[in-house]
Amino acid sequence: MRRGSVGAGLLLAACLALSVALVRRTDEQRAATARDEVLYLHSPALLRRLSLGHEGLVADLYWTRAVQYFGMRHHARKGTFPLLDPLLEIATALDPKLTVAYQFGASFLSPPPPDGAGQPEKAIELVEFGIRHNPEKWRLFYNLGFIYYLEMKDYARASEAFGRGAKVPGAHPFLRVLAAQTAEHAGEVETARLLWETTLESSTDPLVRENARTHLRGLQ
Repeated sequence: MRRGSVGAGLLLAACLALSVALVRRTDEQRAATARDEVLYLHSPALLRRLSLGHEGLVADLYWTRAVQYFGMRHHARKGTFPLLDPLLEIATALDPKLTVAYQFGASFLSPPPPDGAGQPEKAIELVEFGIRHNPEKWRLFYNLGFIYYLEMKDYARASEAFGRGAKVPGAHPFLRVLAAQTAEHAGEVETARLLWETTLESSTDPLVRENARTHLRGLQ
């Protein structure tokens, strides 16, 4: 085996060990201070240096932590998610191409408690950051318009977001329809139904699809 290959392998192993150690350290310190949840390593710049070129790996770890954190607190009906936005910010700062973090992270942040963090403004910031780094992803524009329409009740901005997304090559044809619908029929039940139907049709994730079905049943 070549010396360069050995060196690369040792470096990767060291990075993996470091990443695991970072997560374990956070877990241990959190357990020691169970009353107060604290994010001990909160600087993307510091984590980027510590990752030794493996930012994507560390980003995945923080995205996984965000999902677990939200899931546990949501299951426990805590109603507050103080670490959710910082975890998502770190994950996406380390890997701006981590589009799943924008799509699902926004759905965690925007709904009111106990279904979400009740932070639609943070969700918008997150998705806009994602759009700047992934302008070819039409689903991000859909997510943005969805938040503006259903959570912020800002129908003009929702229409604008859908319109921006409609211009992306390969975008879902419904984006153009939604742009017109949200502008002309702001706040109507049928428009909300159209949004959830589009979500159900365009998503392949079973949890997202079941969430859409639940909301569609609620609109009947």
